[in-house]
Amino acid sequence: MGKKSFRFLWIGQTMANAGDILFIVGLISTIYLLSGSALLMALLPFFNMTARFISALLAPFLLDRMLLQRLLAFSQMGKTAVLFALAIFSGIYLTEELIWALFIFVVVIAFLDGWASPARNALIPRLVEKEELVKANSFIGVADQLVQLGMWPLGAIFAAWLGAQEVVWLTVGLYICSSFLMVLLMKSREIKKAEIELNQSKFEGFKEGWVAIVKSPFLFVISVSELIESNANVVWIAAIMFVYVAEVLQAGEEWWGYINSSFFAGLLLGGILGLRYSMRIEEKTRFLIIVGALFTAAITVVFALIESPLTALVLSALFGFCSQLKGVAQQTLVQKRVAERLLPKVYSAQEAAYFSMFGLSTLGFGYLTEIYGPRFIFLLAGGLLFASAVLLVVFRRHLTDAGSGSESSQVVSS
Repeated sequence: MGKKSFRFLWIGQTMANAGDILFIVGLISTIYLLSGSALLMALLPFFNMTARFISALLAPFLLDRMLLQRLLAFSQMGKTAVLFALAIFSGIYLTEELIWALFIFVVVIAFLDGWASPARNALIPRLVEKEELVKANSFIGVADQLVQLGMWPLGAIFAAWLGAQEVVWLTVGLYICSSFLMVLLMKSREIKKAEIELNQSKFEGFKEGWVAIVKSPFLFVISVSELIESNANVVWIAAIMFVYVAEVLQAGEEWWGYINSSFFAGLLLGGILGLRYSMRIEEKTRFLIIVGALFTAAITVVFALIESPLTALVLSALFGFCSQLKGVAQQTLVQKRVAERLLPKVYSAQEAAYFSMFGLSTLGFGYLTEIYGPRFIFLLAGGLLFASAVLLVVFRRHLTDAGSGSESSQVVSS
């Protein structure tokens, strides 16, 4: 983990992630000042998610033709150029009549960013030694959660203090720094070379990640479990949590912020413990995945039944803690079991499925919340998480760190 290439990756991607949040905060503030429309503000995450889904779906075409580090560099430089154009446009030409043009910039930036996550996660095994994977994943998890925990409130402060336009320019600065580090990563000679294999056709390359998931019992169980969990975790979005706080806890609006913060604090603590006890986690990977799934399901059900805001804070932190440890263990197992050549395509396929289902679940859960209320929705989410946990328990024999054997070779050769 002391390699320069790994530092280039995590520092550059942390800057990019911080810029992504500031960018959205700046645009929300701009849209509010120009139109005051809640609908237009709500369309930002919708367009963002849609563009990321399309990008993840098409990513295999690029992954077959570019090195991961080069793809990351070009993606970040493209985002920087588009955001620079947006900053110029919003400072000179933007009016209420032209507000629709902002969504074009949002779509292009989100589309370029859709390649970054699978490329970053697939690069990690090439930058660190196998025995350091848990530590590396935990470290990046901590960095991600610190950004999520700190940048939303900081972004709001910057927007109020500096103004929306200045926040966008601040994001341009972060993007430029990130691009510079991605270029250094691209030129690094410390990156392990992955196995190179030519595809028979463009379609073969496109479907490789999906075929690997379907053919490998290990990947299929993991992917179906993650898909179920992504549907269930929709209950933690702001719209549903806001209703939960008001109707179930009967607390003030500020408690939504407290619960959200405790959730990220739990994620952060899980990442820190992952760093501290990386060897233990590596030895107990299957145990942590199954127990984490069971605990998150139980916590979600209890969350539906309580009425105490303080208890909700504790449960929210516990949920974040358990899901983070489970996530680190699960990601490490995938990185060890899947061939490096296939890994970015598997991640792209998983993210495409996640983005599509998350968007549909957001609409469905929002509709059900209006009809049946937030308690029912959390019980439903708990049921889905228990179904995911049962799936992992039933097929637990596949959740092993197999270095050889028929199943492992299927993941490699698919």
